[in-house]
Amino acid sequence: MPRLTKHRLPRWARDLMDANPGAAPPTLDDPLPVWLEEELARVPLWARIRGTTEIRQGHPYLLIEDVRRQPELMRQVVDRRPEVAALARRLVERGIRRLVFTGCGAAFNAAELGAFLFRQWTGWSTESHESQEFSNHWRPGPEPTALVLQSATGASVETIEAGRQARERGVLTLGLTNTPGSVLEDLCDENICFPTGQRCGPDVSVLTTRLVLLYLLGLEIGRATSSLTGREVDELGGAVAELPNAAAQFLEEEDVNVSQIANALKDQRALLLSGGGANWFSAREGALKIEEESSLLCKAYRPAEYAHNAIPLLSEDIATVVIAPPGGSYARLHDAARTARAAGSPSLALVVDGDDTVAPDATFVIAVPETTGELLMPPLAAITFQLLGYYLGAERGFNPDTLRTDDIDHTRAWLTAFPFGSH
Repeated sequence: MPRLTKHRLPRWARDLMDANPGAAPPTLDDPLPVWLEEELARVPLWARIRGTTEIRQGHPYLLIEDVRRQPELMRQVVDRRPEVAALARRLVERGIRRLVFTGCGAAFNAAELGAFLFRQWTGWSTESHESQEFSNHWRPGPEPTALVLQSATGASVETIEAGRQARERGVLTLGLTNTPGSVLEDLCDENICFPTGQRCGPDVSVLTTRLVLLYLLGLEIGRATSSLTGREVDELGGAVAELPNAAAQFLEEEDVNVSQIANALKDQRALLLSGGGANWFSAREGALKIEEESSLLCKAYRPAEYAHNAIPLLSEDIATVVIAPPGGSYARLHDAARTARAAGSPSLALVVDGDDTVAPDATFVIAVPETTGELLMPPLAAITFQLLGYYLGAERGFNPDTLRTDDIDHTRAWLTAFPFGSH
């Protein structure tokens, strides 16, 4: 894995080194030297990365505040639509006709959504690759191409390497990040940075801001290339602008319900999440958030994969979760809820208000405002699973703020996987 020199370390890592002059830096063989262990015992690793010194030991944790701030942050992103439109015009004027999306973790989930969404709205060729897979295996084609790189911290080492390789190959690079002054900002030809001030470990409030940016950019490229009609741009733009209000309504109306469902599911051995189309993203991201916040094992399936692969796993302590707004995947997701019920396995349906088909066959139901269509479900689904993961973590005795780095063995594991300063 590429190593970062001190001048390229993110700020949190530079601050730790500056506070311990003369200390031996971490190495691959000793990723957590004594001085660093002492520092991170006082303030956990992910609190250091996020720049917060407040460590809470019970509900309400910091994460719930970050979750609840998202509607306002999403409104601020919508207000930046003119800036996004100008970027879209520059991409079109440069002759770009192929977009490659990359990232790691939640950023890769968003990359997969970006590739799906932009195929629908822009008429351009699109694809998505996890950042290290891009570096190892991607090859340029004949079409003028831009690489869209996402990283909340702007310091994910695999994503930085993907950007460097793209630039060496003459590929235009566009960075989407939430950290000003990051390595990713310095690297990329074009940038949109939206700081959120997130204070906890899991990538929550930063993710939905980048999802809204993707929707806006897709719309504006669709407008500039005439792949979308003026009426489609107006209707879809209005729906995107309504997402913050729908998120606020959801958080107000469903908080207690989600907390009660978390209490009921806290002793499950695993959750099996299923979603199709744009909501394959929702299943993957939901599984990631629940695992990060509550250490409950999750697996994501597309709807047909669930039917072919998951049935042998079903039991009273392995629950099924279907993300089922009206759309092309709806009937097969209904089958998944019915299948779980037939096996005596619990199920949770994430549906739109007023659903009277999937909801009756589910053990538990979470509803989002009915104005949300299949393609615009992902931001609300992301918030739903952030909230569910939060309450599951609290119920299961884990601090959902820290990604378990309040435990020194897990800190050592993080620093083994991501050498000091590479995340």
